[in-house]
Amino acid sequence: MRDEFLENARLFIFETYCRIHQRINMGVLAEKLNLNYEEAERWIVNLIRNSKLDAKIDSQSGTVIMEPNQPNVYEQLIDHTKAISGRTYKLVGQLLEHAQAQTAR
Repeated sequence: MRDEFLENARLFIFETYCRIHQRINMGVLAEKLNLNYEEAERWIVNLIRNSKLDAKIDSQSGTVIMEPNQPNVYEQLIDHTKAISGRTYKLVGQLLEHAQAQTAR
């Protein structure tokens, strides 16, 4: 379980760090992930290969360059519509509960 925990912790730290920075120094990243430089580079390459990460490695400068991950307008519209639908459903449920409580009195 220890190895699985460390792997998931590394992934969490890496994802959080990538949300903040667009260009990340491999040395700093290796330190944050508690790996040596070569292990960190291999780990990131595997993430890119497995499509868990949209990034490029610049070997000359020793940096990871994150690709912008902007959802398109259609996806944003779908997400907002789902959120509005869910909130409306909850609101109607609360209104019905309130109305039933008022008629019970």
